[in-house]
Amino acid sequence: MENKTNWQAIVSLVLSIISILCCCFWYIALIVAVAAVIFGIWGLCNGKPGLRDAAAAGIVVGSVGVALAVATAIFTIMFYANAQAGGVELSMLTEFGRML
Repeated sequence: MENKTNWQAIVSLVLSIISILCCCFWYIALIVAVAAVIFGIWGLCNGKPGLRDAAAAGIVVGSVGVALAVATAIFTIMFYANAQAGGVELSMLTEFGRML
């Protein structure tokens, strides 16, 4: 019996979900999301008929993961650059942390 499992599509979908869940850690999420997109493309081009929809979903969710990771990186870098330039005092940061 021939194995028709498209493991690249499954790996793409799992990695893309992990990238969404880890978007607060943008440096990890970006690597995982790019890997998810690569595995998704590999799963679509593989030629196996099974789970092509999972590969497409992995590409879409992985792309959203890349966008979230880039947005989080930009926000984090801008926030800390502004804090170091004196735009936000450390006392304001601790007060914000207490409110959370």
